[in-house]
Amino acid sequence: MHNRLNHLGWCLAGRRWRVLVAVAASALLLSACTTTSDDEQQQIAQQEQQQAESAADSTSSGSTTTASRSSGSSTSGSAGAAQAAQVEQEQQQAQAQAVVESEQEAQADEEPAQQQADDGMGGMEGGMSVGIIEAAAYDDLSPRLQLLLDWGYPVYVSGDEYTIALGTPDLSPGQHRISLVIEGPAGLVETPAMRITVLPDDAPGEMQEVVARFSRFPDGVRGFHVTYVEFASVGRWNLILHIPSEDGFEDIGIAIDIPEDTAAPSVGDAAPASDSRTITDVANIEDLSTGDEPDPGLYLVSLADAVEAGKPLVVVFASPGFCTNAFCGPQAEVLSELRSIYGDAANYVHVDLYENPAEVKLGADPIETPILEEWGLHTGEWTFVVNADGVVAARFEAFAPLDEVETALAIVLEG
Repeated sequence: MHNRLNHLGWCLAGRRWRVLVAVAASALLLSACTTTSDDEQQQIAQQEQQQAESAADSTSSGSTTTASRSSGSSTSGSAGAAQAAQVEQEQQQAQAQAVVESEQEAQADEEPAQQQADDGMGGMEGGMSVGIIEAAAYDDLSPRLQLLLDWGYPVYVSGDEYTIALGTPDLSPGQHRISLVIEGPAGLVETPAMRITVLPDDAPGEMQEVVARFSRFPDGVRGFHVTYVEFASVGRWNLILHIPSEDGFEDIGIAIDIPEDTAAPSVGDAAPASDSRTITDVANIEDLSTGDEPDPGLYLVSLADAVEAGKPLVVVFASPGFCTNAFCGPQAEVLSELRSIYGDAANYVHVDLYENPAEVKLGADPIETPILEEWGLHTGEWTFVVNADGVVAARFEAFAPLDEVETALAIVLEG
């Protein structure tokens, strides 16, 4: 936290300097999208469909298990689990369709990459082993990558060419959304679909394959790959990324430790009824958000009242004015878009990361809101969709585009 606050103070040096830094950072992230062969595209599409079907089955049982931890009634827990299963099933189906469409566009617009012989593992030639990379230590990284660690995101460095950052480190056994920012020799890796082999460290024969699709941020520059992975047990798990390159594939493995439980509320858990501030609690709306033009509609009701209001809730934890790392996007703006689409059908609450946003924008030391600890949030941006019973139906660590959050909210509203 100390390093994060030091960085925040640096950001306050002046608006012109922030603009110059943002332009430079944007230039570093620009890259050309690498395509795969026709056969590879077909394999990816088939695996994505299998992944969606498997996710629907596993989510049904997994959500029922996590629902038992909810402090609500048994009826509320069952409803939350059922809605959670439907949310994640719909997300998987939407993901599969998006991958197919993006691959069709890539095939129409670009020449296929060189055909590669592989054993069905996305570029790993038969019998070839892949080294597994541990998360990097703070002192080994550049300031840009240190910033990600400051915000709680693990970073992996493969030689001098590839860096991989994990935007969703709050994990546990069960199915979880995984987001990855991958940078290679040409900058940000933007291949539309990428295969990932997932296997536990102590049972490498029990592997699964998933497909991650590239999702671009609204700024048109940044983006990450997103997929869903089923972790069957606690312990060390390895994700082997099969990254398309000019010569075929770069196979890079990263190690992830899966603890017994998440720190933040999981799907099926009761949402904490935290006493967040509303527009009636402050003299100016600038005291509620670091954003340049806060939406008053996101501060009409407190979290405590919204959780107990008997209708769905979407809550965003983010600091719009200091969105400086690779996993931070315009999440408060996404929340405003949802409010314009669904209106009074749900409640919409934004909680800034800082208790004194107006002062922070003027250079004061930031005071982190205690609500982050109440929710167990240790990375920089979160979104939760909560059903009418106050049970978490979907959760998104790091930036979540409108289509992902809207899918989850629509399912809750239909339920």
